[in-house]
Amino acid sequence: MFMINKIKSALSYLTKPMPLSDFTDYDNYWERRDKEHNPSPISRGIGVSNYIQPNSTILDVGCGDGMVINYLQEHNSPKRLVGVDISHKMISVLRSKGFEVYQLDITSSSFAEFLKNQRFDYIIITEVLEHIQESEKVMLTVKNHFDKSLIVSVPNAGYYLNRIRFLFGKFPNVAIIYHIKEHIRFWTHGDFLYWCNYLGFKVVRFNNYIYAPSFMRHFGKYSVPLFGIQPIYELKVKK
Repeated sequence: MFMINKIKSALSYLTKPMPLSDFTDYDNYWERRDKEHNPSPISRGIGVSNYIQPNSTILDVGCGDGMVINYLQEHNSPKRLVGVDISHKMISVLRSKGFEVYQLDITSSSFAEFLKNQRFDYIIITEVLEHIQESEKVMLTVKNHFDKSLIVSVPNAGYYLNRIRFLFGKFPNVAIIYHIKEHIRFWTHGDFLYWCNYLGFKVVRFNNYIYAPSFMRHFGKYSVPLFGIQPIYELKVKK
C-alpha cells in the first residue's frame, strides 16, 4: 500500500497542471501558508545549521515565518540573530516571539542602507532568490557584509521529477506552492554553480537536506543535481 501511494503521489506531481491559486501579496501568502501549508522546519534548519558555528552573528535575508532562525536560536547558540523580510505580518509575528527582525524590501536601497557599517559571520538566503527579478542585486549587496559564509538555497529545476514533467508536456513545478508567479528565476544545480562564479562567489560545500529522499542524503554532493529538490549551498567570496 505504501508503494502504491508513493506511485500515485509521483504521478500526480508529474501530470498536475501549473498552480494558479492566486494571492494578493506576501502578507496574504504567509497567512495562507500558516493555515494550509506549514511544512516541518527540521530539514531546512538542520541543513543550514550544519554550516554555522556556535556563538556567531547571523542575518537571515527573507526570513519569512522564521523557521530557520527559530531552529538556529534553539540549536546554534547565536551571539546575534537578525531577520529581514518584506512581509509586515511575519515581522509582527516574529517580533512578538522576541526576535530582532526588520521589515525591508531586499531589492530596495533601504536594504543596502540597513547593511551599511554592519557585518555578520553568516548571511542566510534560503528559498528567496527565486521570488525576485534582481537576484544578482541582492547577492552583490550582501557580498561584503559577511566574514565566514553566505548560505543559500534555491529550488533545483533539474530535480529528476521536474525533468520527467517535461516528458508529460508540463513545465516543472520547482517547489511552487500556490501560483506560478511565485517563482520568476530558475536554476539547475550546474546553472547555480556557474551563476555564483560569475558573481564572484565560490561554492565550497552543498548538501541535500531540504525534502530530499533520506536514502539519497548518504550520497552527498553526487545526489544533488538529480535528487536535490532545494539544495543548500555554502559560499565564500572569491579571492
